[in-house]
Amino acid sequence: MADLVTTVSTAISLATRLREISKNIEDAEFKNLLADLNLELADAKMKMAVLISENAEMKAKLDSLTSATGEPCPKCNNRTFQIVSTRAHPTFGDMGAKEREYKCSGCGFEESKLIKP
Repeated sequence: MADLVTTVSTAISLATRLREISKNIEDAEFKNLLADLNLELADAKMKMAVLISENAEMKAKLDSLTSATGEPCPKCNNRTFQIVSTRAHPTFGDMGAKEREYKCSGCGFEESKLIKP
């Protein structure tokens, strides 16, 4: 991607040099085409900058999802299913059973699990 930006930057500089050279030429059509080329190249460079930024954001998001250490979420299957709270089970708590609340930080899915002693 960086190579594309460099290539477009070089093309813009060449187009600018052509514009300087065209000052000696009185052909209006040539000057108009050269101006159009400059506009198109500048637009392409801006669009590539946006794509590079989006690509960096997506890579960061992918890294955060693949490096997660939680359990796999039953809904989205990402390893972002984590314990939110643990308490004694309302019915079987006297026997040592616990109830855990889980929540996926990726999709927001929530679930309770009974933990037997």
